[in-house]
Amino acid sequence: DGCGTCHVKPEGGGARNDFGAAFDAATRDITPLLRATFPKHFDVASATLPDGTTFFMSDPLSRVVVIDRQNQKVVVNVADITAPKTAPLPPAQNRMTFFVSSEGLGQGGHLGGLAGADRHCQALAKAAGAADRTWRAYLSTSFQGQPAVNAGDRIGSGPWYNAAGVLVARGPVDLHTRERFQAGLLLTEKGDPVPTTLAVLTGTLPTGAAAPDKTCNSWTSTTAGDAIVGDPAGMWNSARAVSCSPAAAAARLYCFATK
Repeated sequence: DGCGTCHVKPEGGGARNDFGAAFDAATRDITPLLRATFPKHFDVASATLPDGTTFFMSDPLSRVVVIDRQNQKVVVNVADITAPKTAPLPPAQNRMTFFVSSEGLGQGGHLGGLAGADRHCQALAKAAGAADRTWRAYLSTSFQGQPAVNAGDRIGSGPWYNAAGVLVARGPVDLHTRERFQAGLLLTEKGDPVPTTLAVLTGTLPTGAAAPDKTCNSWTSTTAGDAIVGDPAGMWNSARAVSCSPAAAAARLYCFATK
């Protein structure tokens, strides 16, 4: 483009301009970094992200790309960012979308309502590395003439997998047509098997609908009435009724990820 490309004076000689100085510093090689630094001098394709980071495809051989962020340019080998990486699968518990709580709240039928039970499921899931999902306790409410909340309606659409990554149910229909689960399918969030003698609070009929007035005053009482529980060895969600007192009521919960 003439002497003015590198010199302050258009006719050449004397001091060099910014490009000329950079050209000399690069031992007069037209490098990808030089092209990216002076894109107006070259035909350089580029792409800019919303945060201002710019990628310059300034290597004719496509071996490197120059990344400019906050006026700092870095040359990156394309092979380093495009080579396939073999990553191990995440732990099985991170993929789980269903578990039986490994511990209860210790207050019988008083769980702090649905919100308290949901928080318990969420906290256990977080400890197991699965906090990136929204967790709900499989519980119904129905008391004193108030509108019922059905456990089957509040747990999402599935599918649900246990802590070992094994399919538990494909969706609500599959879930509620099961009378019992195969032995070993019900696991805690830690991956431990559930005792067959365990009872799990549900307040729910086999169809997933609320069992009228069998929810310990919507899971806020240790004295009001009784509650329906599920039995891992029998009807998983609606086996029998137990007292709401801490001594008699089961404190375990079924926890489902809604998404």
